[in-house]
Amino acid sequence: MIKYKGKSILHRLASRNRTNKLFYKGLELSGNTLENKKWVFILGCYNSGTTLLNQILANHPQISGLPDEGVMLTSELLKPEDFGWRRMWSECYDQLKTGQDTTPKTAQKIKKHWSHFYKSKPYLVEKSISNVCRVSFLNEQFQPAYFIHIVRNGYAVSEGIQRKAKIISGNEYEKQEKYPIEVCAKQWVDTLDVFEKEKENLKNVFEITYEEFTEDPDRLMKEITTFLGLEGFNNKLSERSFSVHEKSSEIKNMNSRSLSKLSEVDIEKINSVASEHLKKYNYKVL
Repeated sequence: MIKYKGKSILHRLASRNRTNKLFYKGLELSGNTLENKKWVFILGCYNSGTTLLNQILANHPQISGLPDEGVMLTSELLKPEDFGWRRMWSECYDQLKTGQDTTPKTAQKIKKHWSHFYKSKPYLVEKSISNVCRVSFLNEQFQPAYFIHIVRNGYAVSEGIQRKAKIISGNEYEKQEKYPIEVCAKQWVDTLDVFEKEKENLKNVFEITYEEFTEDPDRLMKEITTFLGLEGFNNKLSERSFSVHEKSSEIKNMNSRSLSKLSEVDIEKINSVASEHLKKYNYKVL
């Protein structure tokens, strides 16, 4: 496949033409339905290690991953940016839920779109942060479905969202140039709350924390591959480097760096929103 600046031409066209019905009709007609596949969906809040986990799993010989978040490679899934929110689905949750078509026909279209980017392997992994808003749809239409949920310290997550989110023009926080830290904390809380409700109806769920994952990735990945019914990785992940958001490094806990960027006022504002959830998920309230 021809590539340009690290991305295939088709990848670039697909991500730039999500609203082009004619383009995606072509992908639908030329795609396949991805029958007899096992689906692995990685869930979690922004800045929780989902990208790293997705990349590692996609390196397993029995698993194929997408070159981008699935929402960027289909015209059938809504994303927060469609409503003016980048890295922030909690502020448009109702719009995402009510605007999403969850019929079997929609699922078939998505699979045909994605089929152009997956390799022919028995397991297919997908990571779109906004998938937390459509767990029931994925569980019903992408069978058999396995869900891996990763949770990270709410302080680190809130700092990361605020630092990395580029405010979309026209957003109510555009003049401030960044989201208030308490809004970022609310996104963390809402992610946990929504998943807690959804997981009651799921058969295959595996939950981990970012902290235990970065502390002992080899053990955690062995547990995850066992959960999926697969053989483990042949080499040690703790000795390898992975590229996340164009930065290559070994697997390590970056919480201390994020926490060092928070002021006392930031911490107070995060606590006002998330203290109970920090306690519930065994994180120390600062």
